[in-house]
Amino acid sequence: MVRIADAHCDFLSFCVIKDDNARLYDHVDLSRLIIGGVALQVFAVWTPPDSANRMRLSFSQIDFLDNFAAGSEGIVRLCTEKRRLRDNRNISAILAIEGGSCIECGINAIRSVYERGARIMSLTWNEENDFAFGCGHKSGGVKQKGLEAIELLNSLNIALDLSHINERGFYDALEAYKRAPCATHSCAYSLCKSPRNLKDEQITAIINKNGFIGINFYNAFLGGDIVTVNSILEHIEHVLCLGGKDAVGFGSDFCGVTETPKGLKSAADFQIIPETMARRGYTDELINKICYGNFASYILQFL
Repeated sequence: MVRIADAHCDFLSFCVIKDDNARLYDHVDLSRLIIGGVALQVFAVWTPPDSANRMRLSFSQIDFLDNFAAGSEGIVRLCTEKRRLRDNRNISAILAIEGGSCIECGINAIRSVYERGARIMSLTWNEENDFAFGCGHKSGGVKQKGLEAIELLNSLNIALDLSHINERGFYDALEAYKRAPCATHSCAYSLCKSPRNLKDEQITAIINKNGFIGINFYNAFLGGDIVTVNSILEHIEHVLCLGGKDAVGFGSDFCGVTETPKGLKSAADFQIIPETMARRGYTDELINKICYGNFASYILQFL
């Protein structure tokens, strides 16, 4: 079985919010992670824009992750140290904060979630907040408070996630951030012209900064009339053609997307991807890099 690293899922939100209007879906649980061969999983904290007391709801999700790990009989371990990631007996869990609005754009709150284990954070989701403008906005970039947030991310050594931010904000953030950035769950704009996807210049910019790009499994971001696992591989191959053999991997967005490629219904189906890679002629080395090694090497910098 090929080891899998997944740079983004909304399992915590799905389990805590339990709200049909939040558009969250049942794709992940412990048994499905094990069946799928997932060895490294990013669990994102996300709150709907219309939520009351988003800070409380976010910390409820962090509490849920702690309880989920504690109830797994040692299978899942929150990973904040390099030695834990190198322990191949467990599923290493990385905590991420998806958008500053989850913590009400509080600078001090960044320290608080870091102390609880967060090692990845994005400034915004699709909307505008006090940090920056999301991909739902054509104009506007990173605001002054967002620059202060990035300064703290630099200081604390938290990975900056550029998924969801708009194009101007992307470059504003890239200029201010001094470490290797990531886009944990985005696809290639050249193959599917969604505002959530990355243009070639953005992909190249992340690659040039030794960052990471996790290809999203959402049909609407992959594009095409019939979406299959091959659709995911087409986006991966596009990043490879731009020089990203050390930078590309998966960011499934499981639990946060309405539709996934045919045959990929949940985390239990992850092994279909390396099997399809082998049929397309990928070497074992490249399969292992994309499926696990690239993201594991990336996140080690922040542990």
